[in-house]
Amino acid sequence: MFGWFRKKSKPTQSVKKQVSLDEASVPADVVVYAIGDIHGRADLLEKKLVKILADPVLSSQSKTVVYLGDLVDRGLKSKHVIDLILDQQKAGLRQIWLMGNHEEFMLRFLDDPENSLEWLGYGGAETLLSYNVSVAAGAFNNAKAVKASEDLRAAMADAGHDRFIADFRDSYELGDYLFVHAGIDPERPIAGQGPDILRWIREPFLSHAAPLAKVVIHGHTVGDEPVVCHNRIGLDTGAYYSNKLTCLRLEGRGYRFL
Repeated sequence: MFGWFRKKSKPTQSVKKQVSLDEASVPADVVVYAIGDIHGRADLLEKKLVKILADPVLSSQSKTVVYLGDLVDRGLKSKHVIDLILDQQKAGLRQIWLMGNHEEFMLRFLDDPENSLEWLGYGGAETLLSYNVSVAAGAFNNAKAVKASEDLRAAMADAGHDRFIADFRDSYELGDYLFVHAGIDPERPIAGQGPDILRWIREPFLSHAAPLAKVVIHGHTVGDEPVVCHNRIGLDTGAYYSNKLTCLRLEGRGYRFL
């Protein structure tokens, strides 16, 4: 149902403080693939990567994949999701991964497990299991939390995922687009957006109707289908329960869903 959308060219402006989707573009030498919240669904990511790698582009163009955060939790294969991304990195595919609120939850648990037990109820238990870290039966007390945190840290180091975590970004800008996990505060300049906003915001971002300094590509807020507005595109389609992982393809002034 999602076709290729081609936008009409508009006259170049000497100063452009705001941009709308109908005039936004990425540099001519790159094709961008933005992937919404994966949440441990390595099976869906694997299929999407096959499509991305097979997608034809010009010899003068390179491919960049941007993961919009929430790679982990809820689904059963969080470790495998990161393995897949690292495999493509080793193979030479340019990739950018953004930190979502669920990665923030996980890092809190690694740093302060006794005060981060709520992560387990938000999908963290599934992430622990994907790393073969035991979620002991019975009450998950502070001692068990500390042990699970230590075991997770060791398992991630063994898999090389500690270095992966060090490369998370909060945002990525390319051309007329800004890629973030959750959104931005429309009342602040892009340079003034803090991690709490970029990883967590919903309102007033979602209902903001005016153009922004960049067209924002984001996840975080689930929809049955991708949400396309003139100032943003939302890509979280609830992959972990809907079996729909959404990928946006950007080339020049055009976009479509892969």
